[in-house]
Amino acid sequence: MSQNFENLCDADRNNNSSITVVEVDKPTSFLNTQSDSKNDSIIIRYNNSDTEDTNKLKNNNSKNLSIWRKRLILLIVSIAAAISPMTDAILYPALIQICSDFQAPEIFVNILAAVFIFFTGFGQICWAAFSETFETRRSVYLICMPLILITCVICAITPNIWLLMVGRGIQACGTSSLVTIGSGIIADIYELTERGSAYGNFYLMYTFAILLGPLLGGYFTQYFGWRYVFWYLAILSGIVYIAILLFVLETFNSNNSNESNESDVEGSQIKSSTSRKRFNPFLPFKLLRYPNITISVLYISIVYTFVQIPLMVVPKNFPEKYGVSTSTLGLLFIPSGIGLMVGSFVGGKCNDLVIKWKKNKQNDDDLIQPEVRINCIWISTIIVPVVYILFGWSFESGFHISVLLVLWSLGTFGIQIIFNTISTYLVDSNRSRSASVSAVFHCIRLFVEASNSILEAPLEEYLGIMWMFTLFSLIIVLSNLLIIAVFFKGRSWREKMDKIIDTDWLDT
Repeated sequence: MSQNFENLCDADRNNNSSITVVEVDKPTSFLNTQSDSKNDSIIIRYNNSDTEDTNKLKNNNSKNLSIWRKRLILLIVSIAAAISPMTDAILYPALIQICSDFQAPEIFVNILAAVFIFFTGFGQICWAAFSETFETRRSVYLICMPLILITCVICAITPNIWLLMVGRGIQACGTSSLVTIGSGIIADIYELTERGSAYGNFYLMYTFAILLGPLLGGYFTQYFGWRYVFWYLAILSGIVYIAILLFVLETFNSNNSNESNESDVEGSQIKSSTSRKRFNPFLPFKLLRYPNITISVLYISIVYTFVQIPLMVVPKNFPEKYGVSTSTLGLLFIPSGIGLMVGSFVGGKCNDLVIKWKKNKQNDDDLIQPEVRINCIWISTIIVPVVYILFGWSFESGFHISVLLVLWSLGTFGIQIIFNTISTYLVDSNRSRSASVSAVFHCIRLFVEASNSILEAPLEEYLGIMWMFTLFSLIIVLSNLLIIAVFFKGRSWREKMDKIIDTDWLDT
């Protein structure tokens, strides 16, 4: 105890006052002390808000962090998460040039895209299991960010396409953690009524990267060469790594479970365990035993196909049909990116409004079901297939390029509303395993996308763009039956499976 504190205690003893002594870890230079004459006690508190935030985390109260700290963490993890889609999308305008430089067959355009997507999906599962087995978020970032930086350098100096494929695979393993762990951190620090907007802002940055990636990729490839793409990514990764090191606290805690202070929401499925379990990288896949999780993940994987397919179609067909250069090609991705960004923002706000409306409508003793969020997507389920049928037919009919770009932006707008809603619903249903359910969600989605990347070329050659888009649109129409089933049966499925999954997970 410091001398100043002892002197204060002695002064109150001389006045025959009762003293409440509070032991602290910080020196008194960091403290503000006051004497309460009515209660004859000493009140001690910290002046440093960073210390308050740290203590809240130590006491398993990460949802009680100060607003500015939450916003700062959200900003940093959102920028970090944006590296994942940017690392993927930024290379699309350069794929043809890369194959040309290495004298590789054109099929490598699709293979390079598929390799990155496959490893991204696999990596998300492993990092989510690591995070929740060892109860950490921050440590995953500190491992993965240097890995991304190193692989960017390797890809920038690669002498052949085979080393580039290996580097891209390892790079994908690193970037795969950024979205999953970021989703987990948002679930750690935000309450239910704030979470929709938080995820909306999170995916806003994510979708902005999808917009910016091809634009930068086309510019770098046209004026500096495709290798400068990786130098740019290396610099960006280094800056984000420093920001995480300095400002992102460890937010994981055992109280961020379904039994936390979100008592007004039902949907808890897996209870948190205080006992340590051995690391099993495939543990998150056990969540697929929930019918509502499996069906929801399958549904969004099918719908999100239409984000990936145009990314493959446009670079191969638009330059020849509309006479655009490599640098201009990147500009064509802007409307679709704007659609994703606006859809992310609108979807997040809509999600929170639906929850608040439901909360105000019903009695306080009632519980809000996570399935309520699904009400946000019904209009989008109609917009998406209609728009992409028109896209395919307009391309074949030779419509002006502006018509195609408008249709593309409307389609991505609808897709992103569905994406935000279903991803938030999955977290609400599994709050104690937020990173794992996010990882399973993105893993399955990415595996479907990777498969579509490989199948797109033969389907386009055999069916043509018009009938290929028509086929995928009809599949999406039929898949709407899946999410309708979740809306009506999701609650009963969760209630039946709760005890089975809970016991099975804890025994692992």
